[in-house]
Amino acid sequence: MSTISIEQLAALNDEIAALVKGGMPLELGLREMQHDSAGALQEITGALAGRLQQGASLAEALEAEKLPVVYRQVVSAGLRAGRLPAALEAVSGYAREMIELRRQVVLAMMYPLIVTLLAYVLFVCFVAHVVERFRETYEIFRIPVPWMLQLTADVAQGLSNWWWVCPLLFLGLIVWWVASGGAQVLAFRGLTQPLAWFPYVGTISLYFRHANFSDLLALLVEHQVPLPEGLRLVGGASADPRLEGASLELADALERGQLLDAYWGRKAGWPPFLFWVLAAGQRQSELPRLLRHAAAIYRRQALTLSRWFRTIFPIVAAIAIGGTVTVVYAFTLFGSLAQFWMDLGTP
Repeated sequence: MSTISIEQLAALNDEIAALVKGGMPLELGLREMQHDSAGALQEITGALAGRLQQGASLAEALEAEKLPVVYRQVVSAGLRAGRLPAALEAVSGYAREMIELRRQVVLAMMYPLIVTLLAYVLFVCFVAHVVERFRETYEIFRIPVPWMLQLTADVAQGLSNWWWVCPLLFLGLIVWWVASGGAQVLAFRGLTQPLAWFPYVGTISLYFRHANFSDLLALLVEHQVPLPEGLRLVGGASADPRLEGASLELADALERGQLLDAYWGRKAGWPPFLFWVLAAGQRQSELPRLLRHAAAIYRRQALTLSRWFRTIFPIVAAIAIGGTVTVVYAFTLFGSLAQFWMDLGTP
């Protein structure tokens, strides 16, 4: 089966949510979606429709088609609460935010990378030869070659022989970026996800995951699902290994009859505010309302930081990458020329 992208997963998720909310049979709606889709999305919608027609449940069909574990666990939690559309809407918001961040990163990096590529081509094709002529001129006039010019000449000589290495690395980065745009973006597994290399993107993703955790747990508790069972379901759907481990540990502690107040000293892996909400909700029996309040706060923080990132990052990228490359290129060419004139004028 073809790898489904994050954009295709978001489209599939929206379609399933709309069908469930409208009370339409999933297999019929997915079959119609198959006719209007292409590529991996067409393949997976057809396979899901076929499995549903054979009597499989939605969770079983998603598992058989090897969709991301995080997504399957969200669906399981939504089905357990009887509020699948609400659970899928939370996933849709998170997925579309990751799509928008990836798009913004591509747009912001396009200009600096074009400048870098142009500077590299000019250096290999033109500046390297100019620097070598400068070095030869120093030797003809019996003037000691400055260390900076010698270093530049050595780099130019290396690039003349190995010019293809940098384009190959650049192509590898592009392939990595494209390949990382699959549905695994939902899991956001650290440094294996190139989007996590950009500042604040990991924090934005974490805030969204905490918001989704709070929303899903509120749904489960509201529909009389025991808190330990809800923690296990939602922990697996959080896409956060630390939070998942902490949820399982807390679920075991609650089943042993341990109160959250006694557990307070061992809250590693929990966001402090979210743990306080759980403790306060257990005492006040208002856990669903407090969890939704926490979800709103986390989602607002994520959206605020995301807007700030989209505004600042293009400017920083243009200055940091494009500006640095321009300065280095100018210093290499004109700095060597200025140094040569100064050395000629020195007695």
